[in-house]
Amino acid sequence: MDLIDKHSKIVQFEGQDILLPLFLDHQSTTPLAPEVREKMLEVMATPGNSESSSHAFGIHAQEIILEAQREVANLINAHPDEIIFTSGATEANNLAIFGSMGDGSPEDKLITTKIEHSSILAPALALERNGCQISRLPLGSDGRLDISTLESKISTGTSLVSIQTANNEIGTLQNISQIGKICEKSGVAFHTDAAQALNSQVIDVKRDSVTFLSLSGHKIYGPQGIGALFVKRGTKLAALIVGGDQQNGIRSGTLPTALIAGLGAACKLTRQNRAEFDQHLQKTSNLLKQELRDKLGANIQFNGALNAQILGCISVTFKDIDAEDFLLEMPEIALSTGSACASQNIGPSHVLSAIGLDPTTVSQTVRIGLGRYVTETEARFAANLLAKTYLDLVI
Repeated sequence: MDLIDKHSKIVQFEGQDILLPLFLDHQSTTPLAPEVREKMLEVMATPGNSESSSHAFGIHAQEIILEAQREVANLINAHPDEIIFTSGATEANNLAIFGSMGDGSPEDKLITTKIEHSSILAPALALERNGCQISRLPLGSDGRLDISTLESKISTGTSLVSIQTANNEIGTLQNISQIGKICEKSGVAFHTDAAQALNSQVIDVKRDSVTFLSLSGHKIYGPQGIGALFVKRGTKLAALIVGGDQQNGIRSGTLPTALIAGLGAACKLTRQNRAEFDQHLQKTSNLLKQELRDKLGANIQFNGALNAQILGCISVTFKDIDAEDFLLEMPEIALSTGSACASQNIGPSHVLSAIGLDPTTVSQTVRIGLGRYVTETEARFAANLLAKTYLDLVI
């Protein structure tokens, strides 16, 4: 906390107090919701291993986990027994790919896109090295997939289609319902990484013909270190972690009761309040973007599918300025230049490159991630600070 405390202060803006630094990187992670924290503290007050069914503590832990499993299932209209708890979406993505395709073979084929999360692209590369056929579909300049391109690539031997619901850098949404129907018609399993989408999008795994779905607790105001994989009933999936036979042998290891309870509480909170959260995020997103347009005009460019985008995820290019240097001038607000999961990688963003941005434009691009607790005043403050800092640097 020392580094955060170093920059911590209260400033006045439009007659209101704003606590700095202001967190605006909600695609990397989200703060723990108060309701989730309360639930986790309640659970942590009592010991218990859900595998210990010989006493009340173990049975109580089982009940907590079953309750959370129901809440995760309710969020996506699944059955509770279709939910497998994991350490996060990265593990869930790996389990979906390797668990359904094994080590890969020349007879197998995986179809994905060029803008997937690294936890999809890295397993795909590993399969490819073993001889598996990989089709990485191109996207339009807005990051959207041309459905006809997918249809043309599905062929005999296609084992899995893995396409994210929403991108973590530009926020672009894919039409997973249409993709799911195509896969179902072709008899191909469909996996979607929905980690970034569940805050604002209603996903129904039955309606959308989804076989596997990955989600993460810390992207929906739950705890870090917990996620889940939805596995449609009757779908074969090999285990990657063995040795305990928990979760029907698909994912061994003692279940972290408090983390799972936190995930369940986050799913419940999202499901019950999504309309209210969406309305607020729509308002703050529009406000911030309009403020930037008014102050900077042609000096900025918004990226992604502006009419098919998750709320709060704003990718914006600030012309004639290096984004990393730009952010260093503003310790008052926490922003990023791309995916937190790829922040240690050297080189331009694979997502921005895949939608046609040249290296210079990529280096000038910032991701602003608004969240459900960011106020309208804070959004205006951020827009004003961004515009002022930009103009001070380029003039």
